[in-house]
Amino acid sequence: MTDQEHISPFFGLPLELREQVYRDVLASPSSAPAILSTCREFNTEALKFLYQRPLHFRSQCRLLKWLHSTPHHLLTQVTDISLRIQDVDLKSILVSEDTVDSARDPNQLQTWQLYQAELDELRQAFCKLPSIKAFGIRASPNQQSFLYRDFITAVLDLLVASFSDLLEMRLEGDLHHQDMTFLSRLQSLSSFTFDGFSASTPTETASILASLTSLRSLSLTSQYAILTPITRRHSAFTAKRQSFTGEVARTMSRLASFSVTEMFPTATPTLFFTSEILTSLHDHSTLNSLSVRLSHTPDTEALKALENFLERSRIKRLELDWPDLHPFVLEEFKLLTDNLNYLRVRARTEAYAFDILWSIAETRGAGELQGLRKVVLIRPFLTHEGVASKVCDRKDSGTQAFDRLLHQVG
Repeated sequence: MTDQEHISPFFGLPLELREQVYRDVLASPSSAPAILSTCREFNTEALKFLYQRPLHFRSQCRLLKWLHSTPHHLLTQVTDISLRIQDVDLKSILVSEDTVDSARDPNQLQTWQLYQAELDELRQAFCKLPSIKAFGIRASPNQQSFLYRDFITAVLDLLVASFSDLLEMRLEGDLHHQDMTFLSRLQSLSSFTFDGFSASTPTETASILASLTSLRSLSLTSQYAILTPITRRHSAFTAKRQSFTGEVARTMSRLASFSVTEMFPTATPTLFFTSEILTSLHDHSTLNSLSVRLSHTPDTEALKALENFLERSRIKRLELDWPDLHPFVLEEFKLLTDNLNYLRVRARTEAYAFDILWSIAETRGAGELQGLRKVVLIRPFLTHEGVASKVCDRKDSGTQAFDRLLHQVG
């Protein structure tokens, strides 16, 4: 048997098609890289795509070790990194008194040196990653020392200097002591995620964000561990007020996507899913995507504000996700508009899912929602009993009902 007869038909495909398969399989962080162990040829051709998906590091130390053990040709494939910034270990300053020069303050000098050494290592690390386009920084959510806060500020400045053409920036944890001026140097930035709090005032924040002419996507992600939503203040040790307000949103006239995620352990007033914020977005003609993820069902005032906003907007992509999102809410508050072509919504039960699809099908049958092309339902795993009982309650048969849904909802 010749070597040609041993070749898999897959490797007879053009390289471009094989690489597209590798990319589709390995691009998602949730995908297992088992394909790489299938055969040597797979590993050789597909390995680089494993490094193209988002990478997460729990500390600077882990990042440095990984960089040291990874070949340069694979580092050039890395485009998206998230890094948790740990405080510098200061144990080395606890030296015996007979080893220090009494003519100076050794602790102050050595402390500064340790932080500077950490920054130098990060600078060298960033130089090894020439293709970075997205970066996430996660700071400690716990009470921070003044040295750590200054260190975070220095890391942000270093990040901007190292990756001036960054397209996406994500800030997590307590970065409330840092102002937003570093963003002004990221003129290619198209996507920004933070929790709406910083050392910058709303006026300063508006000026900085408005200066980012390429910014198209803004995500606000609340962090209940370091916020007290009722007073819109950061926890007691900083007492910072939110930097992002309706006035700030009004100045961001180029936004295409706006996302709000607010997760709190108890029902509390939302910070950003409010009538003030939604009203400020009314005249944003470029805005076509809205995502709302909440840990608790919004009140009637917020839903009415959402209805008014959607009625006046050109939203084509809508994501709604909160507990007990009852199907009648979509109809009562007219949340489904003719502009929609993508809908992602939480359905608590299969019966809820059926009602949502049934409502959409009937609406399309009446000549509305003709642009809707995709519906994604998020729900917990349940049996089919709920939806079966719903089908049996209909005047037509279950088969007819589902046939109609399949034809009406793409």
